[in-house]
Amino acid sequence: MSTVPVAPEPGVPASTDAATGVVDDTATRNRSLPTWLDVTLAVLFGLFYAYDVWEVVESIVQLLGLGLSFSGGGWAVMIVALVAPLACFGVAFALGRRRGLLARIALYFTGLAVSAVLFLSLTVLLGQIGGVVV
Repeated sequence: MSTVPVAPEPGVPASTDAATGVVDDTATRNRSLPTWLDVTLAVLFGLFYAYDVWEVVESIVQLLGLGLSFSGGGWAVMIVALVAPLACFGVAFALGRRRGLLARIALYFTGLAVSAVLFLSLTVLLGQIGGVVV
């Protein structure tokens, strides 16, 4: 007598068939967002992260335009400030990949907050280490 695995109905939680050991991950697949919503969230929040990157570029251009320059430590701080929003977006995107809508939005907002705190902290650090040379 053979047992034929039967596909469960949509919305039924994941289960393991004891006879065959087949794991049904229907519940896991149902929790992921549609692709269009995933892309829309990434683009929308990506614009805010891009603005954070632009703030750093703008600061560099303004300081260099005033005839000031950066020391080695100053350049290091500005490069970290430039990469930080990109890293925060990448982490928020990766962590939110298999989560629901509200969790994903919360992760993007948290990443923006961390990015803003890093920018302000690095700006203060730039002044403390004498990163801007006259």
